[in-house]
Amino acid sequence: MGIRREEKALGEFKLILQNVLFLMKEAMGVETAYLVWVNRSREQFVLETHATSLENVMFQDRVGFSSHFLSPYKDLQKELRITVGEEVQPDQLRHYYGDVPVTEQFLIPFLNNRETVALTVLETASPEQFDSETAGVLLEKYNGALVNVLNTYLELTDLYDRESEWIDYEESLNRLSSRLHKVEILKRMLDEMQALLTSGSVCLIARGNGLWTHVLSSEQAVNPLPLGIVMDENSLAYDALQSGEPEFAVHFNRNPKRISSVEPETEGATLAIPILIDDRRHGLILVYDSSPLAFKESTKHKLINLVRTASLSIRINLGKLTIEQDLLTADFHNFIPDLWERALLGEISRLQNGEKRKTWFGMCGIGNVRELRTRFRLDDLKRMQRRVVQLLSPSGFGLNGYVGFHSDYIYTFILQGDDPGIPEQFLESARMASSKPLVLSDGQEMQVDMNIGLTDLRPGDRELNEITARAKAALSGTL
Repeated sequence: MGIRREEKALGEFKLILQNVLFLMKEAMGVETAYLVWVNRSREQFVLETHATSLENVMFQDRVGFSSHFLSPYKDLQKELRITVGEEVQPDQLRHYYGDVPVTEQFLIPFLNNRETVALTVLETASPEQFDSETAGVLLEKYNGALVNVLNTYLELTDLYDRESEWIDYEESLNRLSSRLHKVEILKRMLDEMQALLTSGSVCLIARGNGLWTHVLSSEQAVNPLPLGIVMDENSLAYDALQSGEPEFAVHFNRNPKRISSVEPETEGATLAIPILIDDRRHGLILVYDSSPLAFKESTKHKLINLVRTASLSIRINLGKLTIEQDLLTADFHNFIPDLWERALLGEISRLQNGEKRKTWFGMCGIGNVRELRTRFRLDDLKRMQRRVVQLLSPSGFGLNGYVGFHSDYIYTFILQGDDPGIPEQFLESARMASSKPLVLSDGQEMQVDMNIGLTDLRPGDRELNEITARAKAALSGTL
């Protein structure tokens, strides 16, 4: 609820309590009436409002339980009549200064969920007024009015909060502007979806090099999936892509898997939402949380609608894609720079926040490119580059990671995992794979010399340029 509306609702609530108490005092014909809240966390009685016809009355706003005569009655469950001088002594009634003019008190508890949350005290020097037939009716009406007023206030507060929630959601949708680059739209979408979760993550699955791969996570993701993990057929992600519809699952005994049988953990619940553009599946969003209770129906609706809105925003400036083109890849089926740069920035942020999983970034160049250009046609060279991208794919070596585009004949790659031996394993596997001539789709053979340099991401890294500069320096040292 907005601050002004909240203050307005609270002010009106307090005014109603004040008026109801005044009417009760007048109807009962007592000299003094007051309402105090029972604040158990701070062990205090907190004055809400009072009404009196006497001159020598002054209330304190807050009084500790141990210093207030009402302390024995803070758990009172039904109305109670008290005689001053017997159950309570005059000197305990410290809101009077000088003589205490009242002889009788009537305590009215206000209960919420079977707990005494407030006490109304009526005080008079004419106790016979509590004995009239109308007194019982007045007490019943008064208590009913308090219950109705409080419940109405709580409902209004809840309605205002819900209204504010949907206003915030509309602003989330507006942030997915079609004027942005498609990767920026997807990045914003991931972060807006993340804000709807309590302890979960949102990640993007996209197709490149013929594989569906995890390529980007929301910035505040909790325990995100490893970058480059490849989708299995026996997974929730696969089911959603097959059906083209959102799929939801609660993971019992760590099943079903979100994306792969080798993913580190599967618990809580997951919502898989396909990215559909012109009825074609161009990606998938995995939303998962350790608590299945995070996925209320309204939350699911918001998440699905954010994906739809992002898809429409991308579609406006996309143009017509051929059947061979993927949304986030270059001509050689490796992922575009905007995407892998965003992924690296996310990993830099996670490292600064104490992420333990290691990430490496590298570059691969074709060492004998001049020779190849003189011997082969342009179409042959393009097919060669597609084969190199296939060859470099970390998943082919049993590793998590993916290949990106830098420029013609220069490719980037990201590796991620817990094993410090991952870089050596990748380099050795790539060297072995490139030691044999590449066989193109038409049967031609090419001997391609691949040179590779890589670097690790470090907690002290702040800029993307620092990492790419180290990778370029490592690549230059191999040429």
